[in-house]
Amino acid sequence: MDIKKTFEAAAEKLKGAKYVLLVLLLGVVLLLLPTGGDKKTGDGENAVTDPQNAERPERELEARLEEILSLVDGAGEVRVLLTLSTDGERVLARDTETSSEDRDGEGRSEISESAVIVSRSGGGSEAVEVSYTYPSYRGAVVAAEGADDPRVKLNLLEAVKAATGLSGERIVVCRLKT
Repeated sequence: MDIKKTFEAAAEKLKGAKYVLLVLLLGVVLLLLPTGGDKKTGDGENAVTDPQNAERPERELEARLEEILSLVDGAGEVRVLLTLSTDGERVLARDTETSSEDRDGEGRSEISESAVIVSRSGGGSEAVEVSYTYPSYRGAVVAAEGADDPRVKLNLLEAVKAATGLSGERIVVCRLKT
């Protein structure tokens, strides 16, 4: 009969905590649900955006410039090379944790930092970016079929100046070998 009394006492205690148990049960169920849409890397970890593995930052602008500059009247086929003075820089949110120990009267403290990572609704995760500094350019070379025409050459020069912020003496426009 002691077992019956023990069960009755436990049931009485659980009546007051039924909402807590319900919330815990709901949390466990939500954790077990598949999230779907995970982008996995080769080793099975969730993919995290890594700027080190990204393509050269200037390459995207080079491609866009080639596309736009080839539309300039008389330019023909265009190739663009950009050189960087500084790479772009991502500043990530950091989480700092300080721990202290007091051993034999010696005060020691340790500081550890880690990037703040957030989970995305699609299942991936990424670092929280606080700011981004765009790359600054050192110079540009534009090779175009129609660069023999001074009007076309000037139009190409002005377009590259506008897109990169470079001054005219840092941009070379020359004829593309056909």
